[in-house]
Amino acid sequence: MQARLRLPFSTFATAALVAGALFLTPSMLRAANTAGLGEIKTFLTTKVAFMSAATSDFAKNAESYQKIIDANGGDYNRAAMADGPALLGLIAKMQSDYRNFHNKGYETIEGVVAGTKTFVDYDVYLDAGVPKSEASTDSPYSPLVLKAKSGRVISDRNGNLFHYVIEPALWGTKSYYLEKLNPAAAEKLGVKYLPKADVLTAASSEASSKVNELLAKSRAWQPTLDECVGALVWMTPTLNAYFDEWRDSRYDPVASAGRYVAQSRVLDMRGIMSSLQITCHAILPELRQKNPGLADQIKYEYESIMNFLARVDSRDKANGGKMSVAEIEEMAYQAKALTDQLGPHLKQMAITLGLKLPRKPILA
Repeated sequence: MQARLRLPFSTFATAALVAGALFLTPSMLRAANTAGLGEIKTFLTTKVAFMSAATSDFAKNAESYQKIIDANGGDYNRAAMADGPALLGLIAKMQSDYRNFHNKGYETIEGVVAGTKTFVDYDVYLDAGVPKSEASTDSPYSPLVLKAKSGRVISDRNGNLFHYVIEPALWGTKSYYLEKLNPAAAEKLGVKYLPKADVLTAASSEASSKVNELLAKSRAWQPTLDECVGALVWMTPTLNAYFDEWRDSRYDPVASAGRYVAQSRVLDMRGIMSSLQITCHAILPELRQKNPGLADQIKYEYESIMNFLARVDSRDKANGGKMSVAEIEEMAYQAKALTDQLGPHLKQMAITLGLKLPRKPILA
């Protein structure tokens, strides 16, 4: 029996259309789109599931940390003297958890989450929302109100959960979240401060809860071409702003408010742009049927951005993380030039595919 050659649906449909044997109905067009959109959904849910596991581990380690403090009567100096290595070990584990659910997790999907109305509220709450006192039309405040089990207010709309609470607590960059040790305890432990246990337990519980919400919503999501192309259009131009945050984290701790110290902001740039590149690659086969030249151009431009960021990362590491303000600002200029070039092509993609772009998510 002769084997049958199985052509992809889009190839078969195009050939048949040319032959006049059939026409593409709306249902067939939806079927052609399903594979690419399914790739985007699978990518998102896989990453959020990884985040969920990391936040669960974070919550477990925070509870262990709290138990040590409680066992020493809530006295951090006494805990440092009696159980110092255990406390430091748990802090190291929680820092690793943070890098997993934030740097290796959230930042690799932010292009999709922040770029779509379906998920944008999670971006504001967890990663991007500013304090209410600093909010603007383009920079909404995070509605996070975090309380300890005792009822003590830890944060009342003073910024997002990841960068304004968890990161400063674990890396000791915001005194409100820390307990200062006496000289003897500090000398024995080798650090001057310890994170407040109630901050860590409250923050880890909230992170786990919100990420699990995001996971459930991701699994229920039915992506459309309109919103996925919209994410590309709205999120790609944000790249150069990351360079400002990178600069401030290195040279202006007041402006950065103790944020972006867990790992270089360059890693986050590569993560967010890779999520957009993955989203774009899933859509390109559909575009290639109508405008192969445009599809190739957009593919090339995303690759150029990723190669540029890889060079930035290599240069930063080669300089030991000591690139000057002028160097960082020059790179920001180059990044803007790359995204400015890509922007009109993404809008042309939307027109070519007959899409109606959604409004910018934070304004929708």
